[in-house]
Amino acid sequence: MRGMTDKIRLIIAASQRDMISAINDGLKHKPFIESIYTVSHPTEAEGKLNKNGTNVLIWDIDEFHTNHVWSKSMQGKCTFYVLYSSLNSSKYNLLPSSGNDVFLQKPAVFTPMTTSRFISVLTDNLTTMSKRQAAPNMRELNKMITVNDKQKIIAIGSSTGGTNALEDLLKKLPPIIPPMVVVQHMPSGFTKLFADRLNALYPQEIREAQSGDFLMRGRMLVAPADRHMRLVTQQGKLAVECYVGNRIHGVMPAADILFESVAALIGGQGIGVILTGMGSDGAKGLMKMKTAGCTNIGQNEATCVVYGMPKAAKDIGAITKELPLGQIPDEIMRLAGPG
Repeated sequence: MRGMTDKIRLIIAASQRDMISAINDGLKHKPFIESIYTVSHPTEAEGKLNKNGTNVLIWDIDEFHTNHVWSKSMQGKCTFYVLYSSLNSSKYNLLPSSGNDVFLQKPAVFTPMTTSRFISVLTDNLTTMSKRQAAPNMRELNKMITVNDKQKIIAIGSSTGGTNALEDLLKKLPPIIPPMVVVQHMPSGFTKLFADRLNALYPQEIREAQSGDFLMRGRMLVAPADRHMRLVTQQGKLAVECYVGNRIHGVMPAADILFESVAALIGGQGIGVILTGMGSDGAKGLMKMKTAGCTNIGQNEATCVVYGMPKAAKDIGAITKELPLGQIPDEIMRLAGPG
């Protein structure tokens, strides 16, 4: 979806006139908007797509049933912004699981106040998206990592107590950290708030991951709630893919998915870290990382809120070194070496 421009061609599939007017009036003068079109059905959107730019289809799920085959064919051509009043599970299950779809609740009634709030949320989402779609500059290109780079990649899994533990790590890490990918078990909707808060507090770049985000020096990507995250290659660079799948150990995202992708894609280039958390998520994935040549760090029992995930990994022999939380940042930087 990365094109020649970071401006967005917006396509609205809806018939509700007050909603269409609200979106048109609220967004038509925004600098990141190239154009706004309205179609009577999502399947008519294809004729409005910009082949050399960024496309967003705003799709009112309350009006239209989804066609899974068509939806899958549209992946990569546009991002779905799915509007709903009360989300119908049968329709939701037929939506594509690309990791790029965004769900926004529309107002029950479009009053000046509800319209303002709705457009504000939509604007924030689209502004962030337009920045992500912009072609990387030379400085960003220099920070990106290829499979063949010697740069270490830090993969972290955590759960109960992990939000505070991650903050403690960031406090002691330098601004230019090795590329980091994190699975923190959180309820839906909270991972973006968490990442944004960390990004405001600390000098590193911390963001909730989206499919296609590149791994970079100085950047931490946090897996979105309700999506697994794994490493992939994109344009020769390491990136992440976020997708809806089966829950592992009852959770999604699962640290096992992330760790297994690290082992499969970059082998000994990875460093695994398992922090405080309930259950056993991450243990099997860390074992695969260790077998592939990675060094794995586990948080010790004394500093864990819940010594579940680190213990499970230690019990099967997946941990190379167990440390108090306060010593893990220095060990990460020692193992990662110069960037």
